[in-house]
Amino acid sequence: MEALKLIQKHFPHLEQNYTANVKKANKSVLHQLIQAILRERVFPYEWKYNQTKLIIALNEDELHVPVSKVYILQHIDIRGDIILQTRHGKRTIIETVEDCLRLLFPGNNRPDFYEEVRNSAENYALALTVAEQRRRQIYKDGESTLSFARKQKSPLTFFEQWVIQGHTIHPCSRTRMGLSPEDIATYAPEWAARPEVIPLMVHQDRVHRTSRSGETFKSVLFQDYPKLKTAFQDHCRSYGLDPEDYEILPVHPWQYQHTITSHYKKSLQKKDILPMKDYRISTAALISFRTLAPLNDRKKHHIKTAVNVQMTSAIRTVSAASTKNGPLLSRLFQRIFQDDTPLARKLSIMGEVSGLHYQPDQSKDRHFLQKNAAAILRENPEKDLADGEMAIPGAALLASSPFSEELIVEELAQQYSSPEAFIAAYSGTVLPGVLTLMTKYGISMEAHLQNCVVIFKEGKPKRAVLRDYGGIRIMNDRLDHFFENQPIDPSTNLITTDRSELLDIFSHALLHNHLGEIIVALARNTAADEKRMWAEVRKTIEQTYRELKRDQAVLKEALFDMDELFQRPAWMKALVKMRLSNQFTDNLYIDIPSPFQKKKEVSRDDSAIDRSS
Repeated sequence: MEALKLIQKHFPHLEQNYTANVKKANKSVLHQLIQAILRERVFPYEWKYNQTKLIIALNEDELHVPVSKVYILQHIDIRGDIILQTRHGKRTIIETVEDCLRLLFPGNNRPDFYEEVRNSAENYALALTVAEQRRRQIYKDGESTLSFARKQKSPLTFFEQWVIQGHTIHPCSRTRMGLSPEDIATYAPEWAARPEVIPLMVHQDRVHRTSRSGETFKSVLFQDYPKLKTAFQDHCRSYGLDPEDYEILPVHPWQYQHTITSHYKKSLQKKDILPMKDYRISTAALISFRTLAPLNDRKKHHIKTAVNVQMTSAIRTVSAASTKNGPLLSRLFQRIFQDDTPLARKLSIMGEVSGLHYQPDQSKDRHFLQKNAAAILRENPEKDLADGEMAIPGAALLASSPFSEELIVEELAQQYSSPEAFIAAYSGTVLPGVLTLMTKYGISMEAHLQNCVVIFKEGKPKRAVLRDYGGIRIMNDRLDHFFENQPIDPSTNLITTDRSELLDIFSHALLHNHLGEIIVALARNTAADEKRMWAEVRKTIEQTYRELKRDQAVLKEALFDMDELFQRPAWMKALVKMRLSNQFTDNLYIDIPSPFQKKKEVSRDDSAIDRSS
């Protein structure tokens, strides 16, 4: 009811649209849930009638799902009603995701997951409705997505805020536990939110700082926002404080109101933490909600803030280890790209120039207090773009254009002779750099749709930019050939000794949750041939490894990785199983037949593989 009241308050003329969008969102999340059950084998199932009906076993009853198409990576198209067939022969149409959850978890024995999925559907309905309002505001005959984006001061921000659905393969794609509908309208990217970040003055004895090249958080922010420096000095003067004693921590306004004021009372009273009352940093919310871009400026840094809210399956705070590892890894990447010019032409990383977290003077709730008052300053990928270049996050490619009935990726593919030709160009842009980092240097990046920004020129992909080190894995046995061991905080589980784990990260992020989603979208919406698109991806991989194998120092690892990619299953994170087992940091994987396997191979078993991180 709160969501409906929000629509009635802000967009009363869209109330009828909202009612229709509730049904649309429910259907979409329901289909995502069924898709997850199939791909992750959450419940026993079997196929009937040449894979046109999926039957999910629920004790003595069955859920019958009509399927019109099964794709290579086991995506399905559901066509028609999902039917509950009871053991007594009664048939009931399952119309909502809540109806389905009641069947899957009778007696509400998983209330947390139940509420998360329901919350996701509610928020997706809101997102669809506000998208209609925003579309009305910007629509113009003859306009295209690219032509409109070019006119924006930050095309990247426009694309990030036009991602309506969220995560493409998770039924909790729009979960935001702890946020009210009003909060979402105020702070969410799909609402074109502009959070006013609060600079907190934090005593230097109560912070831990890590920088890439000696910068402090304060010095970078002062360079980006000269008026902040003046306000900071005035604030110190008014309280009789020495400016040298304080660092500045940017805090999301929601986090300040709901977390800082309630959990840091003693620190506020002692003036270990002091909010600046006369200055705010104007930002725009990006896809991840907690990461914020400078408003209408391509030069200033992005700010990754902590928000004590569950989105998808995780609480979106910033760990102390991340504030340390980010700048250290950025320093490592600087060295890699300086020494490897061919790699630098294909790929870059949004460097994390400085990390900062609160350091409490108490052991009680230490971890909570550190991660809820923390932030990272990240380089802006639009900073050095040439004329005609535009930064587009991968996730935006699967968003519907506000100017046509097509997906943005369909519009981009039309500039090529065929969707297959677009995939050849796109995979040739994204894959080589990521594979080189993994095989040559032992660094496997989570290059999924949200973490990968692609630089397009005149609508054609030219190079890839990756962000966020949270889910990466590093194998020192490979990296040591080029650099000494790095002082990486091991508490974030970044280090691995298992070569296969590097490939797991690559497979889930880039094959499943990036190229796989784009290829399925094009196969669904155009006349593109799915097998031919994957054949183009294979060609790119083969060409990349031909080049890597010329280096004798890399030959052994290149042979291993290429053989594994082409012969083994395409491992995918079992995100729903991980959520149901309350495994947030340990990765569960499920094996799915690879798009590169030339013949069907029998899976080792039907259970998820637990590869603890």
